[in-house]
Amino acid sequence: MKAMLIIPANGGMTLELTDISPQKLGPQDVRLAVRAASVNRADLLIRAGTHVAADPGSGPRIAGLDAAGEVIEVGSDVSGVDVGDRVMAMVNGGLAEEVVIPAAMAIPVPTAWSYAEAAAAVLGLMTEHNALSTAARLQPGETVLVHAVASGVGGQAVQLARQLGAGRILGTSRSRRDATALQRLGLDELINTSECDFADRVQQVTDSAGADVIVDHVGGPYLAANIRAAAVKGRIVGVGRLGGVEGTLDMEELARKRLEIIGTTFRTRTPDEKAEVVRALRAEINLNGAAQALRPVIDRTFPWTQALDAQDALDRDRGPGKIVLQIG
Repeated sequence: MKAMLIIPANGGMTLELTDISPQKLGPQDVRLAVRAASVNRADLLIRAGTHVAADPGSGPRIAGLDAAGEVIEVGSDVSGVDVGDRVMAMVNGGLAEEVVIPAAMAIPVPTAWSYAEAAAAVLGLMTEHNALSTAARLQPGETVLVHAVASGVGGQAVQLARQLGAGRILGTSRSRRDATALQRLGLDELINTSECDFADRVQQVTDSAGADVIVDHVGGPYLAANIRAAAVKGRIVGVGRLGGVEGTLDMEELARKRLEIIGTTFRTRTPDEKAEVVRALRAEINLNGAAQALRPVIDRTFPWTQALDAQDALDRDRGPGKIVLQIG
């Protein structure tokens, strides 16, 4: 089968399409014929040589962090997943004609979604549901603040927060360019960080109550302002570090507000822990019933032979939609 390999190049990494042997199928695995995969910020870090997967495995290193496709083979101990099922999954090495995944990681694709939409959605659904529901324990009516809301995962955080019953949903971005598109996803107010201090604005629009849940995709530079923006007993969930890894923490204010700062990543999770994220998502969200409300925004699609061009486009553009690679 063909796969997009990650190979060293000039101090970083590049991609090369080549033939490799199909992966072995275990008794609890399923094999997908991959139809689509998305492009993610982590792909750019891998290409730069600054991001290492938690479990790179052995053999050739295949690009891609997710996949959507059709099940073409199931392991001997698998139940609940059948040949012909349309599924999406988080998986290292999804940028290949076929990929083997644990059956526990397979999420049925909503009937109304294309494979491209499934690939665009799966990482964001898992990441943001885990952040909002599991880590932050979001309650109906609470105020949510999403940083880097104009990113693909930021937009999905808005959709999921609305689906989970959030009250007011605020988001930060460095421009108002995507305000209308984000409002269609369920955002109540876009705070332009180039025009104002977001913590001051959050306090203003919440009558000094603050945000109950903050989903932070920016990282260190926002830590001090997150503490000011948070409500008493607020939960700050660190999902991404687009802006850096270090910030200033006012521990007196942390204690006064009785805040929780929660870090989250998939890189240090065991296979069982990742499968639990899938189980929690499927248990709380009826994806078929919420297919329209959670439909991802796709910026554009590329054939997978143009994966480098797709990554370059992601590096240049900061719009709300995901970039997707069509495979086959």
